Amino acid sequence: MVTTRSSADIDGKTSPPESLNETEGWHLLTAYWLSSRDDTRVRTGELAAELAISPGSVTEMVTKLSAADLVSHEKYDGVKTTTRGRMFAESLAWRQCVVVSFFDRVLGYEIDGRTAYRIGFSLPIEATEWLERQVDDLHKDACHRIRLDSGNCFVTGCAE
Repeated sequence: MVTTRSSADIDGKTSPPESLNETEGWHLLTAYWLSSRDDTRVRTGELAAELAISPGSVTEMVTKLSAADLVSHEKYDGVKTTTRGRMFAESLAWRQCVVVSFFDRVLGYEIDGRTAYRIGFSLPIEATEWLERQVDDLHKDACHRIRLDSGNCFVTGCAE
């Protein structure tokens, strides 16, 4: 199986770990969403239910993300993103938001969040920035549409 790796960056300076693949990024982003940017720990069972995978698969992925210092995991207490993990998750959320906004505003097509994530993950940073320029401001409802249960936007700079 060929794995796409992101060339995403944080504030135009830092690339994610070379080992971060699309699936690992999705797990990281989901953990970030569920913790809603605070220090709340997410139980692995909750993460497994959200991702529709087995708890054992979540534990395996959390172990990988923890080894890369992207999440902190305490047995029986759950998972939370580290400062480093939040930076990468916010970059992935921005990419996803840009794709959703571009499809909404420019193409007039309502793309689903997972597809938008996959496209955003795969795009070079220059292409993502180009898409962002095409929409002027990121769609203010993009995060709410991506995460129906979100009470806030996960991307700095979204139009209000």
